Amino acid sequence: MTITSRLNPAALAVVVLLASCGGDDSSAPSASALAARAAIDAAASDSAAAANPAASGDFMNAGYGGPSHFPNQLVTLGLPGPTPALRVSSRGVPPYAPPAPPVATDTQTLTLADFDTYGPAWTSGGANTIRIDGTSTDGAKLVTNAQHPAYGHASYEADVTIGAPAPGANTANAGFIVHVTNPTVGTDALTGYYIGLDAVRHVVQVGREQNNWTDFVDYPAPAIVPGSTHHLKVVTRNNAIDVYVDGTQVISINDATSGLTTALRAGAFGLRRFGASVAFSNVTVSRYPDVAPATYDFSRVVGAVYNPWNAVNAIDFWQNYDPAIVDRELDYAQTYGMNTITVYLHYLNWVNDRDAFLAKFDSLLEIAARHGLKVAPIFYDDCWHVDPAYGPQPAPIFGVHNSRWVQSPGQSVEQQYLQPVAAGASTTYKQDLQHYIADFVSAHRNDPRILYWEPMNEPGCSGNGALQPTRALMMNDARIAILNAGATQPINSPNVQEAEGDYFSDFHAFHPYALNATTPDYSLPPSLLDSLNSETLQRGWPGGQAGQTMAGIASTYGGKTGFLVWELMIGRTNTRFHWGQTASAPATVEPATPFQGTLYPDGHPWSTAEVQALASAFSSRLRVLNATYYNDTTFTTPVFSSITPLVDFDLNTERGTDSPDASKGMNATNYAIRWTGALDIPKGDDYTFSVTSDNVARVWIDGRKVIDKEQPGLATAKGRIHLAQKRNVPIRVEYVHANGPASMHLQWSSPSAGRDNLVRVAQRPLTDALAQQ
Repeated sequence: MTITSRLNPAALAVVVLLASCGGDDSSAPSASALAARAAIDAAASDSAAAANPAASGDFMNAGYGGPSHFPNQLVTLGLPGPTPALRVSSRGVPPYAPPAPPVATDTQTLTLADFDTYGPAWTSGGANTIRIDGTSTDGAKLVTNAQHPAYGHASYEADVTIGAPAPGANTANAGFIVHVTNPTVGTDALTGYYIGLDAVRHVVQVGREQNNWTDFVDYPAPAIVPGSTHHLKVVTRNNAIDVYVDGTQVISINDATSGLTTALRAGAFGLRRFGASVAFSNVTVSRYPDVAPATYDFSRVVGAVYNPWNAVNAIDFWQNYDPAIVDRELDYAQTYGMNTITVYLHYLNWVNDRDAFLAKFDSLLEIAARHGLKVAPIFYDDCWHVDPAYGPQPAPIFGVHNSRWVQSPGQSVEQQYLQPVAAGASTTYKQDLQHYIADFVSAHRNDPRILYWEPMNEPGCSGNGALQPTRALMMNDARIAILNAGATQPINSPNVQEAEGDYFSDFHAFHPYALNATTPDYSLPPSLLDSLNSETLQRGWPGGQAGQTMAGIASTYGGKTGFLVWELMIGRTNTRFHWGQTASAPATVEPATPFQGTLYPDGHPWSTAEVQALASAFSSRLRVLNATYYNDTTFTTPVFSSITPLVDFDLNTERGTDSPDASKGMNATNYAIRWTGALDIPKGDDYTFSVTSDNVARVWIDGRKVIDKEQPGLATAKGRIHLAQKRNVPIRVEYVHANGPASMHLQWSSPSAGRDNLVRVAQRPLTDALAQQ
């Protein structure tokens, strides 16, 4: 992916992007941008890479950093090698050294003669001072006259002295207006942006004017009081605005509102005041070489929010991180045509286990890359329970949507955002959260595996309007922390419940989840370019929300804005239950149609039609086995058939996730599964096949029984067979589960095993696989 222009104000060059720890969760067994456009290519599966080798360079070759050869080492059948080991170490990442600032092409000190007046008269207070007396009339402004061409990439500076509110006025506010067009007399009578110092509310204020006012952020600044003087500096590039007060950056804006007029990218400069007497001294403007706005084309993004099936929330995910489960589930994502995942980080994991958390994130990136997946990390989340706690997470509540999902960093931290983290501490929560963000970004500032950084998911989802200004501060400060860490990837927070996400983002992200809709929400933003559907998919419920379908999502957003579904797995987050199923009104039975989620823990999709909608956009060939599920132990009563990429899963004993597929009526005990398909044998050799299961398991290769495990109990059985180099060698696997936690894992090894010598599940047309269900 290539983007033109740097998001960091100091960097203007073209940048090229893209191309088991211990735990306490006893409920589940541990498995131990092209020229001037940013184009995201979606060659996620092997077959898509083969069909589009140019695309595969970005997605498939970032990958596996493990050993090239692994003789006689067990490999899960279907994976590209052993799961990379998790390596935990304390590491020091050198601080980012920003490039030298650009050289100004022109610098001018402006006087009153350089401006046209709109409203009450201004006067010269000396050679380098422009002043105006206080009145109760709002919005007096000066705008540079016609002898000054429009300013685009520029900096503006002045020493601003603000008096007390004039009689009858209730404010004392003054500052700059930038990128001004169409100014007339009147309070908000212009198009442009305003950056003001408010001496009554003691804030630095930024917002947009289009003959009305849209407030972006009010940044606390206790030193701004009537009678005080402050050095205000503003830097603009297209829709980006950086604000410095007395030498310190306090605000970083990028207005990514979809469909925004291009007139806001450049324009005149001006001074403005409300209520008080004001003096602007040493008003200086510098021009810099213009930078073309970065543009982003996410049309080929296909992916999902990723939280492992056995984790109830992000804290649980990272605290009990298991690379084998991650490797397995990201293989599912790749097989079914995905190229991107979003993952939720959590502040409390960083506070309590920093080094391990950073190492686990590195592990996830390594595993994702070997499956052709880009990663979009999310730092904060404003959704669901307000009181996260580190440590063992409680079990999910049956029938309750997102029953244990928690906000990050949590309501109490947000309420104390500018306060010390502890009594007597010199560090505030704001500073600590910036360190948290910088820890991840600094280590991956140029990492092509990162698609974008997301400061906050769905600001406003909590419904706590009192914290809306704080959420704007947090997104602002997160943006500054990400840029100061040297990130070359774009930054985004979605515009869903509150619009503020757009004001601190490099592109527009949206979640089409219209509430109480009578028809499915497939809405599109005003501009498809620079837009991403970063979360979607809810299948509705009777008498409530009108449901979306995967086919509807793929046809509406695929090839336009791209899309990421909630969520990859169906598991302990309980999002298979709908939004209306809360603790006070839980579901009493398993839903026949999961509200959200795509795949079950063993890798079979809830609906093969959904897989067809996902995969056929890029390829019609998949590496999958056919799977038939029986509600008996003798393979006589089939319940349904599906497909899976692997024979590799564990299930717990919790209601709903104790069955391979409760939505289809599968038992949690006394069931059987049979897999059939074919293997590609890359080289003649002696191959060892291994099954680890809790009960009966059998394996046939090329018509010969290789494993016959008839004894109950969790154990491993192996068998050896000599196979010649051959494609489409038949395989059949049978598994019988009695009771307790289910476990079934099929692996292989050979003396010549390696990345160029992999036993693989044979690739075949998707239509053939579905026809054999």
